[in-house]
Amino acid sequence: MSLPKHITYHIYQHYDATEFCTVTLDQNNQVHAFNDKAQSTLQLSHNEQDIRDVLPLLATETLEESFFLPFYNHKSWVFDVHFFAEKPFKYLVLVPVDKFHQQVQFKQQLAHDEELEKMRFKTLFETLEIAQQELIAANKSKSFYISALSHEMGNPLNAISGYNQLLQEGEISLEQATEIIDKNVKKLNLIITQALNYDNQNKRNNQQNFRPHQIIDDLLNDFKPQASNKSLLLKNQVSPSLTVNSSLIKWQQIFTNLISNAIKYTDQGHITVSSKTENQQLMIDVTDSGCGMSQAFQKDLFTAWAREYKSQAHGNGIGLVISKMLAEQINAQLLLHKSDDKGSVFRFIFPLETNNQFKILLVDDDEDCLNLFAYYLSKDQHHVVTATTIESLTHQL
Repeated sequence: MSLPKHITYHIYQHYDATEFCTVTLDQNNQVHAFNDKAQSTLQLSHNEQDIRDVLPLLATETLEESFFLPFYNHKSWVFDVHFFAEKPFKYLVLVPVDKFHQQVQFKQQLAHDEELEKMRFKTLFETLEIAQQELIAANKSKSFYISALSHEMGNPLNAISGYNQLLQEGEISLEQATEIIDKNVKKLNLIITQALNYDNQNKRNNQQNFRPHQIIDDLLNDFKPQASNKSLLLKNQVSPSLTVNSSLIKWQQIFTNLISNAIKYTDQGHITVSSKTENQQLMIDVTDSGCGMSQAFQKDLFTAWAREYKSQAHGNGIGLVISKMLAEQINAQLLLHKSDDKGSVFRFIFPLETNNQFKILLVDDDEDCLNLFAYYLSKDQHHVVTATTIESLTHQL
């Protein structure tokens, strides 16, 4: 006995199922008819059998109104149960949902991975756009600054050249020429000192103090959903007390790529980020228990668009290239420390700065020597304050 069309339409509208159990009941809830799937699955042997004797779950239902029960376990099966209370018959439809939910989970996982990839590319392109804008702005600033610096340096140089010419032609005394030349040399020295300070300040503008442990902690927290889908254990073993001065944005982008790749190419096990310091260098390892890479592919690892098809994961082959470029921009190194069939270890090496800068009060009654010493001390990143008299020394103290 076939189902009414509106019930059949309802089932096919919600499920991608090719076969399901159907049982037709009379108004006394006795089994009137059933299909082959119901006979084999529910072990219905004859008609005139109360359906509640077959499915104990229905014993609590009056079977006088339509209802829906999801995820009903019956022996080794899981069903979505649909009951339609109609006249002259009632209809019970049990749809196997094991396969259906596997399909849903697969589609959800696929959509999740695609969304993460979109987010990663969005972050990547935003970073590249920011870098491009910074580069354009820096080029404009440098061009303007160089032009302005050339103009400012041109004035004292012209004066030095001009008075030197007058001295050679005998149009001015040696004392007059020396005084003016010396004054303009000091102007040049001041311009150079200001230029060095300006350039050093610009280099520091994009840097800040931060703790690598916190960056890794935040990133691992962001990647928890992706890792939990594979039951991967994420470990942060970076020293919590360590602080560095560098570009926070570039560190974030580098380790985003490394951790994302580790999760992508690891199907079971762990992702561990650890650190150690050695010879004034900070080494941070990103270790996974994934499929690893062949020796042949490792030679092309940091080449754009290079991929090795050892897993089902999809990548574009540029994340590591960009990470290596970003590492080089902050005077760091990124390399593959080791890789085999038990996993891979990527190592990030960052030089730790030693604080050898001093605040120096330089005192000399010879102004020329004073400026010369101040110039070279400033060039070595020391903060120099000068004094030429007792009064100026007292003021500085």
